Amino acid sequence: MIIVSGMIMLGLAASWILFHRFPELEGVNPKEANGPIPKSARLSIIIPARNEEKNLALLLGGLRNQTLDIHEIICVDDGSSDQTASIATAFGTRLITAAPKPAGWLGKSWACQQGGDAATGELLLFLDADVRLSLAGLGKLLKAHQRTGRVISVMPYHQIENKTEALSLFFNCIQMGANGLGLPAGRDQKKQEQKNLKQKNKKSSHPYQIGLYGPVILISQADYQAVGGHAAIKDSIVDDMALGEELREKDISFALFLGDHDVSYRMYGGGLRELVQGWTKNQAAGVAKTPLLILVLVFFWITAVASAPLYLALNLVWQQWLWAGILAVFYAIWVLELIRIARHIGSFSVSSIFFYPLLLIFYLLIFLRSMAKKILGQPVIWKDREIRLDK
Repeated sequence: MIIVSGMIMLGLAASWILFHRFPELEGVNPKEANGPIPKSARLSIIIPARNEEKNLALLLGGLRNQTLDIHEIICVDDGSSDQTASIATAFGTRLITAAPKPAGWLGKSWACQQGGDAATGELLLFLDADVRLSLAGLGKLLKAHQRTGRVISVMPYHQIENKTEALSLFFNCIQMGANGLGLPAGRDQKKQEQKNLKQKNKKSSHPYQIGLYGPVILISQADYQAVGGHAAIKDSIVDDMALGEELREKDISFALFLGDHDVSYRMYGGGLRELVQGWTKNQAAGVAKTPLLILVLVFFWITAVASAPLYLALNLVWQQWLWAGILAVFYAIWVLELIRIARHIGSFSVSSIFFYPLLLIFYLLIFLRSMAKKILGQPVIWKDREIRLDK
C-alpha cells in the first residue's frame, strides 16, 4: 500500500503539471465591440457540415447576432442527407456543395479545403457546426489573433445537457492535457512571449503543444496557403493535430486557449452511440502524435486517478480499515482535483465527478476499443462513413 500511495502522490504531481494553467481568451472592451482588428482584414468563416441540421441553425443564429463585421460565411455541405443545405441557405450563407471526395482524402479535410479555396477574406475562421459563439465570442477570437499575431485555436467549453454527455469528462481532460495546453509556460517561455509581443514576432509556440483544436481555428489566409491548407493533412484522422505539426514545420507559431461560455460547444448530443463512435475515432490516432514526456505524465495521471477508488474498494473488502481511511482521503482529493480541472473545460456536475470511477471505466473501454480497431485495421463508422484508424 505504500507503493500505491506513492503512485497516487506521483499522479497528483503529474496533474499539477498537466493542468497547471488554464489559458482563457481575454474579454473585449465594449469600446472595441465594432472591430478589434484592422478594418482591412476581412473575415471569412468556414463551416464544414455533414448532417448538421440541428447544430447548424444554432451556430448560424449566433453568428447572425454578432456586432463585428463578417465578410462572408461559407457553409460546405459535405454530402448531407438532412436539411443542412436548406438551413444554410435560409440564413443567407454562401453554400458550397462539396465535390466528390478524391481518393486519399478524409471528408472533413476535403470540405475545409474547398471552403478555404473559395474564401476571399484575409482571415479564415474554421468552425465546427456544434460550436456556439456568444455576442462576445467572435471579438475574443479576433482580439487574441491581433494580440499574439499567431494562428489561434480554442478547445471550446463543453456544455453538458444530459447525463450521457457527462461520459466525456476524461476524454476532455485528456484532450487538454495530452496537447500540452495546461503545461507551465516556464520562465524562458514567458520572457520570449513578452519579447514577441513587443516585437510583433509570431514565433515561439510552446514546445510541447503539438496540435490545434479542430472546432475553432483562426488563421490568416497567408499562413493557410503557406502551410498548404488542408491538402497537407488530407488523410489524417486527427486533422487538427496534424495541422499543428505542419505549422511547426513551416515555422508558423500558434496559440492555444480554453473556451468559456462565449466560445463553447455541445459534443455528441445525438446520444450514446454517437458519443462512442466519435471518441473511438480520435483516441488511438491521438496517442501516436503525443510527445513521450506528456504520454508519461498522462500515464501516471490515469494510473493514480484509477488507483484511489480501486484500492479503496479492495481495502474495504479486506477490512483493512486504516488503509481504507487513507485511500478514502486520496479519493476525496482526486474528486476535488477533478472538480478544479472540470470547471474550466465544461459544465460537468459535482455529482457526476463524485462518481468518477464510472466515467473512467467508460473512458478506458473506449480507449481499448479504439486501440483494438487500430491494431486490427477495423474501420470506425462516423457520419455514415467508414474511417480506418491506421491512417
